[in-house]
Amino acid sequence: VFELVVSLCYTYISSSPSWVFLTKEAKMAGSFALNTGASIPSVGLGTWQIKPEVVGDTIYAAVKAGYRHIDCAPAYSNETEVGLALKKLFEDGVAKREELFITSKLWSGNHAPEDVPEAIDTTLKDLQLDYLDLFLIHGPIRTRKGTTHIPENLIPTDIPATWGAMEKLYDSGKARAIGVSNFTCKKMEDLLAVARVPPAVNQVECHLIWQQAKLRELCQSRGVHLSVSSLQTLYSLRILVIAHMDVSSNEICLDTSI
Repeated sequence: VFELVVSLCYTYISSSPSWVFLTKEAKMAGSFALNTGASIPSVGLGTWQIKPEVVGDTIYAAVKAGYRHIDCAPAYSNETEVGLALKKLFEDGVAKREELFITSKLWSGNHAPEDVPEAIDTTLKDLQLDYLDLFLIHGPIRTRKGTTHIPENLIPTDIPATWGAMEKLYDSGKARAIGVSNFTCKKMEDLLAVARVPPAVNQVECHLIWQQAKLRELCQSRGVHLSVSSLQTLYSLRILVIAHMDVSSNEICLDTSI
């Protein structure tokens, strides 16, 4: 059981989560439908904190093993290496581009509308792709372009203006779905009130200890897919596994598809 938990929780988990343990007959959904009509795989590989020198081999092995969703971001400082791995996967015939779901994100220093297209073009160049399946605003925080994430560099956000530029990327086809990350209920409501193209996804921390019930209810009611991305999930599930050690390991599976 613990090996299963570790293998799932060090990945990006895309779901509308209800954290439960079920019998082995239960099956996790293979994908979820977005409001664009596209499907997002239920489990994917997150590249946060994977060192550039190993991320390529990690992605190659993961796709060979069956992963079809890779979650990236410029802030992870490894997108060039991710792109090299994707290129090799395509050249070796391990997977086709249309079989993979690739996510990346807009960093806080590129929120100005004129910087948004430049940011996705840089990401596409680094990943060696023509389009992203999902492009997210990494968070509702804005910094001066080219600066670090410290309080002195924070400047006021203009999410409607940034979102307008994101919508143009969706219109152009460079991003086949757009969304947000780390948005609270208030931030989501504010965005939904002005969005021409509603966000397809909100990627947040969500786990047994912090279940985000209000946010999950809001996103579900407005057709926004809630995706879970957090190493905290591992710690929460470790607690649950320890608490259930009296249950036979061959009768338990983790299902985040409920």
